[in-house]
Amino acid sequence: MNEPPALSVVIATFNNVDVLGRCLDSWERLAPDAPVELIVIEDGCRDRTAEYLEERATRTPWARAHLRWIHENNVHELRATNRGFREARAPLMMSWQDDMFLRADWLVSELLMSFDRYPELGLLCLSRGLLCHPSDEPIRTWAELVDFRRLQSTIGPGPLNWFRLQEVDAVIRPWIVRRACLERVGPLDEAFVPTGWDEADLAFRIRQAGWRVATHGYERDGAFVHLGSSTLTKFALNLDQDLRNGLLFHERWDETIRRERDRLRRTWRRRPPAAGWISTARQAWNFLLPWRRNAILAGDGWRT
Repeated sequence: MNEPPALSVVIATFNNVDVLGRCLDSWERLAPDAPVELIVIEDGCRDRTAEYLEERATRTPWARAHLRWIHENNVHELRATNRGFREARAPLMMSWQDDMFLRADWLVSELLMSFDRYPELGLLCLSRGLLCHPSDEPIRTWAELVDFRRLQSTIGPGPLNWFRLQEVDAVIRPWIVRRACLERVGPLDEAFVPTGWDEADLAFRIRQAGWRVATHGYERDGAFVHLGSSTLTKFALNLDQDLRNGLLFHERWDETIRRERDRLRRTWRRRPPAAGWISTARQAWNFLLPWRRNAILAGDGWRT
């Protein structure tokens, strides 16, 4: 790739070589000409990941132009992601995971258009965002930390959430952030190592600096798929660690959460190419069809 990339995709990986291979295959197949670079952080893998990446990085013209890999030594997902951000060349940087597979050739185009059209957008989540609500109840257990009265997962109210981006307070992976945001507020805070609540803390810092944070359900649109459970135990959720990190997050941001409890949250119109709208319409029909069928059988007026 002669021109600088528009999007740097950072993928931290540990002992997950077969799944990682499928991840890279999906990007090569569906984004062969997209202005992206993939940066794989091989975090002290004990399987054949390093050998695989050494061979894969020179296997095809696409790989030689678009794929880089970097060795780290057991630093965990948060630090590995920050290392990828330091190596990235693009003005937009994505935190992707090795068990996420691209499924649509239109996704990169839509994401680039969205950030170009909406300069106030600092970070965009591609799955589900989080709304934080104030609570006077103490947090003593992990279940209390993620109680829906305190933490709400959302892609915005339907049915318009098929057609727009929804402002949220915090995010979960995968997401894209502007380089300008990280230059202003700093990278993921290593106080949250190995991972957990680090991206929520980053989202709040970005909002505090004046940018907006949004989400859209691109996985639901058919743009990618996340295996979820395949990521190795090194990156898996440790409830005690997550509780500690969650308490740190609330210590920093509870006052902000209380102050902003009634703020209006913006929406933005999606900017997909025609193929994105077609895919969305197909996914929406498949999603709604069982509900429509049940409603017809119940005779409640859905019949057309």
